[in-house]
Amino acid sequence: MGQSPSKKIEGTLLTSSAFQAAICASFEECMILSQHSYPGLQVYQLLDASIRIYDKIVIDEDDKVSRYKERWLPNPPSQLEVDATIKKERLLRGGQKVLDVDEFRMFATVLFRDMGLTTARHRLALYVPLGSLAVLIADLSARKLPLIGPMYRAGGPLMPGLLLGSVVGVVVSTQFNLS
Repeated sequence: MGQSPSKKIEGTLLTSSAFQAAICASFEECMILSQHSYPGLQVYQLLDASIRIYDKIVIDEDDKVSRYKERWLPNPPSQLEVDATIKKERLLRGGQKVLDVDEFRMFATVLFRDMGLTTARHRLALYVPLGSLAVLIADLSARKLPLIGPMYRAGGPLMPGLLLGSVVGVVVSTQFNLS
């Protein structure tokens, strides 16, 4: 069948040299700001580090991550999204307060993956009802047309389903394509 969208996005983020470079640069900048007082990033630094990653992803036509940012990440991470990722990934287990570079890399990957999937869910929640409304309007209009109406009505209850299938197919293919 193929990979789930979350695995596909995660794979794209993990294999992108631009995203990995942004993570390393952001980690190092935050370490410099804290004057290397700790062996890693503190929890309170994660929002700033995440925003730095977002800002370092440059829009480039050839890079999948920059296209992902352009299409699915309209805004930098918020404190709410960072907190949700910390809770989801259980980063504070065992009293741990510091993230090394590998833990930060996984945190950033999950954060940016979830941000994109949330945007996709919001768009889908808008497009599916609008597509269904368009199918209903097209169905009612086609029944009333003088030349097309009798042929359309001969199709019976199958016609709205065919229209709905094509509308949903177009929405899904255009909105969930990462490439």
